[in-house]
Amino acid sequence: MKKVLKLTIPAKLVNEPIIYRMVTQYDLIPTILQANLGKDSTGEVILQIEGTPVNIERGFLFLQELDILVTED
Repeated sequence: MKKVLKLTIPAKLVNEPIIYRMVTQYDLIPTILQANLGKDSTGEVILQIEGTPVNIERGFLFLQELDILVTED
């Protein structure tokens, strides 16, 4: 299963390896389609993820727990 997500990342998390953690912890395959990140401002990433529906949902919840706004694109 593949999904395209738009992530709005708070400035305090822009320098954190969020996508890496999501991918390694939930066995997802990412493709970054677009990114706009600055070290001191809110960032946006358009990300296609591939994996099982259960793992995608777990990854989605992981991002939300970090206060990352996630919308399906």
